[in-house]
Amino acid sequence: MDIVGRLAEIQQEIQTVENEKLQQENSLGLLWEHLPVLDPEAVAIERVIQEIWDLIRALEDRKRVLLQEQQSLLVEGGISNRRGNGNNGGN
Repeated sequence: MDIVGRLAEIQQEIQTVENEKLQQENSLGLLWEHLPVLDPEAVAIERVIQEIWDLIRALEDRKRVLLQEQQSLLVEGGISNRRGNGNNGGN
């Protein structure tokens, strides 16, 4: 795949990750609003909350990896352009 195509994919993946993270944060907010005080079921809800936090952290990690890949591709594309290869990665 060429650099431009992969950069477009990365941007789409970042948007997907951001949307999913926002949905999880909204879910977390709803759980906190309705968290029963000293209810035996609160333990189960706390587990769900922890799972959501874990997912949010995983999404943040995924976004960080995508941004690093994006930066690497931009640098690679810049180097290719300086060598006169255009944006096709030297192909």
